[in-house]
Amino acid sequence: MKQRLIQKPALALLVVICTCLCGLVFLLAYQQARESAISRLHDEQMIHAKQAAQGIQDYFSTWTGILSSMARMKAIADADASGRQQMEFFYDAHKEQIRSFTRVDEQGIVLVSIPQRGAAGRNIASQKHVQELLRTRKPVVSDVFRAVQGYDAIALHVPVYEGNRFKGSIAIVINFQNLAKRYLDVIRIGKTGHAWVISRDGTELYSPIPGHSGQSIFVNGKNYPSLLAMARRMLQGLSGAATYTAPAGRDPHAPPARQLAVYHPITMGNTFWSIAVASSEREILASLAAYRNRLVLGVLILLAGGVAVSMFVARAMVIVKEEEAHREARDELRASEQRYRDLFEHNPAPMLVYDRGTMEMVAVNEAFLIAYGYTMDEVLALHLPDLYPEREKRRITEVAARLSGHTYVGEWHHRRKDGSEFPIVVTSHDTVYKGRTCRIAVITDITERKKMEKAIEEESQFNRILLEQSPDGIVIIDPATAGFINFNSAACRQLGYSREEFAQLSVFDVEARETQEETRGRIAEILANGRGSFETLQRTRSGELRNVEVNAQIVNIQDHPVYYCIWRDVTEHKKLEEQLRQSQKMESVGRLAGGVAHDFNNMLGVIIGSAELCRHRLPEDSQVQKYLEHILKAAQRSSEITRQLLAFSRKEIVSPKAVNLNSQIIDAEKMLCRLIGEDIRLTFKPATSIWTVLIDPSQVDQILMNLSANSRDAMPDGGTLNIETANVRLDAAYCRHHSGCSPGDYVKLTVSDTGIGMDRDTREHIFEPFFTTKGLGVGTGLGLATVYGIVSQNNGFITVYSEPGQGTVFTIYLPRLPDAEADAEEIDIAIPSTGSGTVLLVEDEEMLLWTTTRMLEEMGYTVIQAQSPAQAIEICGKGERIDLVLTDVVMPGMNGREMAERIRAIRPEVKVLFMSGYTADIVAQRGIVEEGMHYIPKPLDARKLNEKIAQMMAA
Repeated sequence: MKQRLIQKPALALLVVICTCLCGLVFLLAYQQARESAISRLHDEQMIHAKQAAQGIQDYFSTWTGILSSMARMKAIADADASGRQQMEFFYDAHKEQIRSFTRVDEQGIVLVSIPQRGAAGRNIASQKHVQELLRTRKPVVSDVFRAVQGYDAIALHVPVYEGNRFKGSIAIVINFQNLAKRYLDVIRIGKTGHAWVISRDGTELYSPIPGHSGQSIFVNGKNYPSLLAMARRMLQGLSGAATYTAPAGRDPHAPPARQLAVYHPITMGNTFWSIAVASSEREILASLAAYRNRLVLGVLILLAGGVAVSMFVARAMVIVKEEEAHREARDELRASEQRYRDLFEHNPAPMLVYDRGTMEMVAVNEAFLIAYGYTMDEVLALHLPDLYPEREKRRITEVAARLSGHTYVGEWHHRRKDGSEFPIVVTSHDTVYKGRTCRIAVITDITERKKMEKAIEEESQFNRILLEQSPDGIVIIDPATAGFINFNSAACRQLGYSREEFAQLSVFDVEARETQEETRGRIAEILANGRGSFETLQRTRSGELRNVEVNAQIVNIQDHPVYYCIWRDVTEHKKLEEQLRQSQKMESVGRLAGGVAHDFNNMLGVIIGSAELCRHRLPEDSQVQKYLEHILKAAQRSSEITRQLLAFSRKEIVSPKAVNLNSQIIDAEKMLCRLIGEDIRLTFKPATSIWTVLIDPSQVDQILMNLSANSRDAMPDGGTLNIETANVRLDAAYCRHHSGCSPGDYVKLTVSDTGIGMDRDTREHIFEPFFTTKGLGVGTGLGLATVYGIVSQNNGFITVYSEPGQGTVFTIYLPRLPDAEADAEEIDIAIPSTGSGTVLLVEDEEMLLWTTTRMLEEMGYTVIQAQSPAQAIEICGKGERIDLVLTDVVMPGMNGREMAERIRAIRPEVKVLFMSGYTADIVAQRGIVEEGMHYIPKPLDARKLNEKIAQMMAA
């Protein structure tokens, strides 16, 4: 009894242990079978998902390539009659695949729509994908939308360019239901298996559940967090597997059930979709129910044997399932390959397939044969490098050897059968073709694109040269910020900045006259008017102020208005204008002073003469004699002032002589020392070998005395008066910036002091008559005016430099006196009178006609006058004797050569002598007078004219 009790617990324990072991084995086996079934399901689902994704990607890639080729056609870009006809041909050829073919302009307005011609003129710019196209100007694939005809559709837009100008797009509309039927409806895994596709913003593009397509996944699945979690991973472009809870089957009201799914991205240029392939977990695991029941039965009947049998059965079921799954996958793969082959054969772009290992050409489509000129047999005898020029063969071999798995896009050159090369873009990826590991490539001919890029680059280079070589500053300004978007080197040089420094500035940093508000107002005004011109003041990096003339206009760059300005520095021009105005003012004041002095002198003559007559008629001790003496002194003092006015106005009668300024200054040195006083030191620095000048010596004394007196008054506490002489040669560059002078040799006289100096306002008026800074009764204000008049009278000019507290420097330039040999050349030569014969003189200038006639008559010639070529031709036609025609070259209506040819047609023997104010080489360059013709320049020299005529008469 005890033994039984012992045996029963042991047996019970053994049964419990065996049962637990069998249960554990059962659970492990069941779990492994479940995971294996789910893994096989995911593999099968992923195959379907990738095939569908690849098919959709290739589908849109092919159409994008086709539309990009058509977008480069000028007729379609212009949307003219020829373009519409080509669009109709294209639509007729592909209307089984596309529903419409549309041309849209850059504003989003439909220009042409086939076959819905009534859609022309419709504005579709509000559509989301059209807005994206107008913003990015790249190919755009729309989300699924409901077409007016009642079907789900997708639009593919490709941009159209004319040169570098964006002109809108061409687009096709594809029936999404046909696309779904080809790639999505065919996905069937069991009874509940299905696929669904969402766009990058979460919109369900394809769903087997009625009413879900076109709505957000986050709205349809808001009650299912696990579904939304998977959707978020899909929107990140990831690929993977997931389990979520959602209504089973195609009924949105069905009770929720767990779904097993995989997801994979579909990449399409500017956007991507994501596809999910899902199946009900309950259906997938239903196949394991029998296995589970048998395991339970085996445990109850025979623990050890049941476990073994169950494991054997489970293994057998797994093998059967795997075989069945592999068979279905092979069938689906063969169907997919057939679809892919159809797309390959009928693709309008050249396509090829080559073996990855040997690089042998395995297959090409019909478009390849047409584009390259080969037959199929010739192509299959080639290797991939044979399509490339010699310089690229080695590199393409290396690149192709490294390609594996990923998609490759690159630019190369290909050769046709006839040896011609052309640039291409190749897009390739791995594929399996007839059991071989291969790569398939799509070829795009980019010859036109390369030509366009070269033209754009050449134009850009030309514009850069124009920009950088311009002597004026050119800047492009952002109207919103007033910052510099672009600028040339001249703008940096004008203001003294480096390019790096200038790039950090704005208009506000260089504008010296206007406030920021005024500058913004000016920019706004030019924005409103489109252009404008004005002058302003700009501050350089060193703080110097420059006058700048600005010509601005508004131009559009990438659809944004910018402020295009040309800055011309007119600072030196302004200075020259100011110097010219000052010179003209002094000339006007001089004429006024001369006129006043002339009339005043006449009155002084009457006063002095009358006073002298009265003195001689009165006794010497008469009281009136003293009054008459005062009258005479005042009149003589007035006469001196009049003489100074005449000197200023350059109307004083002088006796110029050849003067050596060094000798003249040395002779006047004692007089000057007495004039300036003992507290002022006089120094003289003469130049050696000083040139002579032509001037009245007394005028030199006047210049020295007036300038010395002016310096003495500027140094009340003493100082130094310096006088220097020098020979200088002034060139054209110097004279451009100093009015009143001309290039040549000058003797320079410099008088400087260490006095109180002058400010700018004083310097501008010091040469004006009666202008003085001294007190009342101290000076007349004619000293410096007299100096100015003397210098101007002797064809020189004077400059002054002075700053308050820094002293004053007067510099006088007197022209060098020509030497004696040059003077000898100026001796007048009498007009010879040895000629005889008749000269027809043709000259349209009446005074010159009269003067030349007198010269010829004094030479002894008979002169017939003609004031126009027509009159000269008429005279020659009358039969009068004419020995020589002397004619001007350039005349209104007809030049001298044309006239001479018409005269020679009447009188072949007549001699013609041309004359012109132009130089002989310029006249020859214009083709009026050629080699062998006789020519004499104006102004006419009497002796040379007589010699020339005599020479021609003798010949």
